Amino acid sequence: MTQRLLNKKILALRRIRLANLVAPEAHDNKASSKQSHLRFSRKAKYIVAFAILAVLLISFFASLVIQNSKLIESGKPYNTSVWLGVAANAWAYFQPGVGVDPNTGLPYAAGTNFKAFTAWDLGCYIQAVIDAQKLGLVSTGGAWGSSARLDKVINFLETRPLNATTGYPFWYYDATSGQDYHALSDEATSPVDAVDTGRLFVALNNLRNYNNSLAPSIDYIVYNQSNYAALLPSVENDAASNSVYAYYFDSGFASFWPQQVGNVPSEVMNNVVSTRNVKTYGVSLPDTAITCEPLLCSIFELNNNNAQLNSLMKQVYLAHEAYYDATGHYVAFSGGNSFTSQYIYEWVVAPNGSTWKITNDLQNTYYNIKPIIYTKVAFSFLALYNSTFAQKLVTYLLKMLPNPSNGYSDGADSSGQCVPGAGSDTNSLILDAALYAIQNKS
Repeated sequence: MTQRLLNKKILALRRIRLANLVAPEAHDNKASSKQSHLRFSRKAKYIVAFAILAVLLISFFASLVIQNSKLIESGKPYNTSVWLGVAANAWAYFQPGVGVDPNTGLPYAAGTNFKAFTAWDLGCYIQAVIDAQKLGLVSTGGAWGSSARLDKVINFLETRPLNATTGYPFWYYDATSGQDYHALSDEATSPVDAVDTGRLFVALNNLRNYNNSLAPSIDYIVYNQSNYAALLPSVENDAASNSVYAYYFDSGFASFWPQQVGNVPSEVMNNVVSTRNVKTYGVSLPDTAITCEPLLCSIFELNNNNAQLNSLMKQVYLAHEAYYDATGHYVAFSGGNSFTSQYIYEWVVAPNGSTWKITNDLQNTYYNIKPIIYTKVAFSFLALYNSTFAQKLVTYLLKMLPNPSNGYSDGADSSGQCVPGAGSDTNSLILDAALYAIQNKS
C-alpha cells in the first residue's frame, strides 16, 4: 500500500502546481433586480463588518508579529517572547481572506493562489488552531475565535458531500463553497486518499483529546460517515514497511483503531531503524527514503516520545550540520513548493539509496537544482535542538525571505531566490515548532 499511496500523494501535490494555482471560480446565479439589490446590500454590510474585523486583527497582531529584520538584528536568543513572535507570524497565514476563506472558514492550501484543499491541508489547519489556542494567539470566543473556527471545520466534515460511487470524501474540496473541486478530484485513481486521511486523523485525534466536547462529532465522522474500517487491512500490511511517511499517517489510523492496527507504527519504526545504514559526511542513516517533514510532524504531533523516532530525527539533523561543515552551504530538506509548477521532494536519503537528492516523484526522476532551504525545517531544527548551527541556519534564511505579514514563505535557495507565496503546510509546522520550543524551553 505504502509505495502506491505515496506516489499518489506526490502526484496530487504536483497537480496543485500544474493547475497553475488558479482559484476555483464562484458559480453565477441569475436573479431579479430586487434580489440583486438585496445581495448587494448584504455584501455591503459584510464588507463593512469584515473591514472592522480586519482592523481588530491587525491591531492584535501588530503587537506580536516580528519582522525578519528585527529577528536578525536583535541578536537575542530564541526565548519564549521571540518564539511567540515567530508563532504570531505563522498564525498570520491563517487569518480570514489570507489562508482561510472568510465565508466558509475552510483553509486554502496555498493562500489566495489556490483556494482548495485536501484532507492533509484540513489536518494542518486543525492542528494550527489547536497550537494557536495553546499559545494564546487566539481566544475561544468571537467570530474568529478557536471555537468558531473549529465548529466550521467540524460542520463541514459532518455535512460535506461524498462521492456517490465510493462513499468516501472527494480528493479535493473548494474552500469557497465546501463542494467537490472537480478539476482535481476527477483525476483520483483510488476510492480514497489514505495518506491524506491518516494525516487528518492525527489532527482529529489531537482535537478530541484537547476538546473532548467535540469527541462525539469526531467519532461520528471517523467511524460512521464513511467505511474507513475497510482500509485497515492495507494499514496492517504496512507493518512490513520501512517508510517514515507510513509511520506518520498510519499513526492516525492507529489512534482510532488501536486494537486492530495500534502496533503498526512501532513495527514500521522498528523496520526503519533495522534497515542497513548508508553514510553521508560521516553520519549514519537508514537506507530508506528519508525527508524531514514526516519525522517532524511525528515528533510534534504524535506525542508518543518514541526513542527510536527521536534518535533518527537527531541523526537527520546532524547530517544537515555535517553537510554544511563539508560544503559551506545550508540545507533544510523537505517536500514543498519550488520555483516552477513542480512540487519537489528533497531526500536526505533518496529512494535509490543515494543521498541529498531532489525528485518530483518516487520514480527516480532526479533534478540537478540548488536545494531549497525550507523554512518549516529550519525553524523545527531550532525548536528541537536550539544549537548554534540551527540559529545560524534560521538567520541566514530569514535574510532572504520577505517579511511574514501573511505568514512565512516556504523557503529560498542559496542564491536568494524565494519560493513565491506561503502555504498551510509551512505555517502549520512552524506553529508546531514554536509550541514545542516554548513548552520545552528550547
